[in-house]
Amino acid sequence: MNKSPQWQALNRKVRYLEKQQGLDRAAHEALVLGVTGKDSMSECSASDLQAIVDRLEENAPTSKPGKKGGFVKAGKGYVRMIWAIWGSIKRAGKLDAEDTDAALLAFVNARLRTRQFDDVRQLDWLTSDEATPIINALKSWDRRK
Repeated sequence: MNKSPQWQALNRKVRYLEKQQGLDRAAHEALVLGVTGKDSMSECSASDLQAIVDRLEENAPTSKPGKKGGFVKAGKGYVRMIWAIWGSIKRAGKLDAEDTDAALLAFVNARLRTRQFDDVRQLDWLTSDEATPIINALKSWDRRK
């Protein structure tokens, strides 16, 4: 099937943004399915690809000057909150898991209704509505003795 020049340009942009953000094949497939409901970009229209580009650009880490001239990555505040509470739980010794990233992923996936993540980097794809119950559950866990 011949794809329009617009479709081809958007396809290249998706690939570029995914590479820039370090997304692997599983993350790519989850993104396409999550945004368009389709299994593959080859099934997507140009408007579907534009929606994927928009999601990638929305979730792209930005850099801003940090202390002492360094740079820090800024992301969504609620995703940083998830990581911060998770770190507090780990430091308090309330987490009994060797692979803490996998444990966080399992915790998040257990609370998501519409999609599942394969990699902790995909937490950046959470919406505020999805993150709120996760944050509340983590806060509750962190408060327990």
